[in-house]
Amino acid sequence: MKTQSPLDTARVDELADLLGDKESLLELYDEFLEECPVRLATMRDGLAQQKADLIDSGAHAIKGTSANLGAVRIQKTAKLIENLARANDLADVGAFLDRLEAEIDKLNGHLKAYGLG
Repeated sequence: MKTQSPLDTARVDELADLLGDKESLLELYDEFLEECPVRLATMRDGLAQQKADLIDSGAHAIKGTSANLGAVRIQKTAKLIENLARANDLADVGAFLDRLEAEIDKLNGHLKAYGLG
């Protein structure tokens, strides 16, 4: 069974064409992956404090950047977290934060496996 890529390859190709070189594309992914742990920590703090606005802002930022980078599964999970936070429905947010972190780890592993990270 083939593992599904965490990236929309059409979007990656579009970005590569737009940027013109692999190094610039890699920098975008590296910046995103460096930023994610900080945003995840903020969202976990927000959950611990029951502050939906902290969860919402972190999820919104990850959602937007992941959409631009073609990281579809990360984008979908972040959107779900964002929607829950905006509805102030925080009961399941912890489980979805775990899923988001796992998806970010998969992206990082995928990039490394293909010499992109």
